[in-house]
Amino acid sequence: MPQPRGESTIYYVFMPFNSEDLENLNHRGIHPSEALRQLSFLKKGFRPLELTKPAKISEGIEKLNSEAAQHFADVYKEKNSQYTVEKFVPASGAATRMFKLLYQLLDEESLDLPLAQAPFKIVEGQEFANNYKNLAFYKQWNALGDLNQISAKEALKNLLDDAHMAYGSKPKALLGFHRENDQVTSPLYTHLLEAQDYAQSRLHLTISSEYREAIENEINALKSKLKIEVECSYSYQLASTDTLAIDYDDELVRDADQKLIFRPGGHGALLQNLNARTADLVFIKNIDNVCTLSALKAHNFYKKVLGGFAIEIVQQLHRYQQQLENEEANLDRQELIIFLQRYFGVLLDPQAIDFNSKARAHLFRPLRVCGMVANDGQPGGGPFWVKLKGASSLQIIESAQIDQNSSEQLALMQNATHFNPVDIVASLTDYKGRAYDLNDYVDLEQGIIAHKTFDGRSIKALELPGLWNGSMAYWNSCFVEVPAATFNPVKNFLDLLKPSHQGSNFD
Repeated sequence: MPQPRGESTIYYVFMPFNSEDLENLNHRGIHPSEALRQLSFLKKGFRPLELTKPAKISEGIEKLNSEAAQHFADVYKEKNSQYTVEKFVPASGAATRMFKLLYQLLDEESLDLPLAQAPFKIVEGQEFANNYKNLAFYKQWNALGDLNQISAKEALKNLLDDAHMAYGSKPKALLGFHRENDQVTSPLYTHLLEAQDYAQSRLHLTISSEYREAIENEINALKSKLKIEVECSYSYQLASTDTLAIDYDDELVRDADQKLIFRPGGHGALLQNLNARTADLVFIKNIDNVCTLSALKAHNFYKKVLGGFAIEIVQQLHRYQQQLENEEANLDRQELIIFLQRYFGVLLDPQAIDFNSKARAHLFRPLRVCGMVANDGQPGGGPFWVKLKGASSLQIIESAQIDQNSSEQLALMQNATHFNPVDIVASLTDYKGRAYDLNDYVDLEQGIIAHKTFDGRSIKALELPGLWNGSMAYWNSCFVEVPAATFNPVKNFLDLLKPSHQGSNFD
């Protein structure tokens, strides 16, 4: 049953589009009213969210002992065949930002000597020079020119330039992340094995169209090498999810030919890709969060734990949904009230005249079970209780979404005990297998204004409500603590030198 979208008061600004603009919008599938809505947000900004408290253990986050974890893993093993399961991996990101340090070294440092001898001024540059032989792709890189002999400048160009290894422009999915048992493995290698183990051998990747052929070829080669069958599908970020930008005079940003500039809408754009999936249960994890092969079994165990937890919640949700639609006389209101409060923090009055309609509104929603990791200073959003439409709601929040001038809100953000590793099991269908329209559960006020540059000018760009932030604001949410060892992101290539990417095992 669709829910009303997030509260959104639109104050349209008078910024007319010419005929060419309208044609361009139509070509991208963007309705003029949507373009005006974007311009309104760009001009007035987004309403800061109001945090009420961080989500903590027993206050929004479930902590499972080893016995409970094993129980949910067993539930998943026993019952996942009752559902269609798929693994959904955002994988369109290029590695350019991952190698930002190396581009900085090329711009700022003297690189005439070999890497090991170069007198780097940047501390991270020296760390790189001291440890580059431990990178998984070292042998392939060294084969292009002996790194002990050639200049550091030539070495970096061999690694980054399109004419050689092209690591500066390839998608992360294709890079060598780990070197184990005399083989180099990419994120695709690991995600394929994960899909086979816990996602019924189904893998969906959101990618850039220009790399479709390279990714398909790599996957086919890996399936042949590993002798596994994994059903792989692909989708692209839709042009209709691109967004406009304005300058600091609130004028539309245009190129030299006076054509409108459109920018990718951020990971919130992938809501449309997720909405098009037909699976009942979808595991969501980023392409760059992969563990070593030696840690894979323990890593996958906790995916099954989250899956089993989700299945138990889904079964209860579906039972209540069926009773509300077909067997209202059998509905135990007190039991339902306890369930909604226990898992989602929802408070319902058992005496309310409209009890069933309110219960229906809370029950007929997509569900997400999110793994949360104890906070150790990692960047990223975290789990909080947030005031949303007058009620307290569990949300995943980024610091950019709160009032940066409020010492109270900043203190609440600093007091977070956990952060979001993007480790989600999503239930996308109701008890009859009817798919929810995920667009009906977005809080449009949870977008972000990003400050960027274009042709040397400072501009304001709009990012859509994040996929696991505002795009899932009106989902039913459960947060479960998972071990830190399940989170192994690679945002900077130096992350590949950490023990978790050098073959270490789980504690």
